[in-house]
Amino acid sequence: MNLVESLLADGSVPALRDAYRSVRQARLIAPEEPEVHIAAGRFYHAISDPAAARRCYQRTLALDPHNGTARNNLAVVELRQGRPTRAGERLQDVLAERPTDALYQRNAKATALSWTHRLLEFGTLAWLAELVIAQVSGRLWPVRLGAAVLIAGGYLGVAWLRYRRLAPALRRMVRENRYAVPLGAVQVVTVPAIALAWGSESVLARFLLTPLLIVSFAAGAGSLIQLRNRIVVRAVRVVRRWRYRWTVVRPVERPQET
Repeated sequence: MNLVESLLADGSVPALRDAYRSVRQARLIAPEEPEVHIAAGRFYHAISDPAAARRCYQRTLALDPHNGTARNNLAVVELRQGRPTRAGERLQDVLAERPTDALYQRNAKATALSWTHRLLEFGTLAWLAELVIAQVSGRLWPVRLGAAVLIAGGYLGVAWLRYRRLAPALRRMVRENRYAVPLGAVQVVTVPAIALAWGSESVLARFLLTPLLIVSFAAGAGSLIQLRNRIVVRAVRVVRRWRYRWTVVRPVERPQET
């Protein structure tokens, strides 16, 4: 499969067509060979078709359950689709077997960073929801407090369950993040703070709530930027996938008659 790798490194449309031809031929000749499906997965990854790449890596693992390359590549696919927790699950066995491998360490750090970004996004959603409820409920503080308990409790519960699904090495990377985790904690504290202090005429209540809201707004702005970037990247990948389907896959599957 070195030929496929070299063609993918070229990256031109003619080279990608040749890579696809090689992959199709190899899958016909050696359908039970794990490396063939890994090469196919890399091809689909190169043309931004994560669903097809996932099927290839899953086929590899069906043939060779301990294939570290397939597990790592499958984790990369999950990460590119915005599923850091699932990517972390995929990396768990790989990191346990090869804790010092540079490639796996890079992918693990990217997964941990994506996980913390998602933590901040949901934290932003939590305190914004409580802020809206506070605006609507007015002076009905029991409503605000009940909503705060549900929102903060649900957020912490889901975050903890997803955290527990990460590999121990990824949990350590998440804990070592000096910015995201503290900001997420501030966002969670902001939820009950809004419930208790919103609309209060107490100077002390305002003094305590104001800095929390400022930090939460800053974290929320960063989360919105990350979300925007992820949406743009995903849109670009969708366009790439359809372009390559028409310029690479379709011409190979339906060659023009001469």
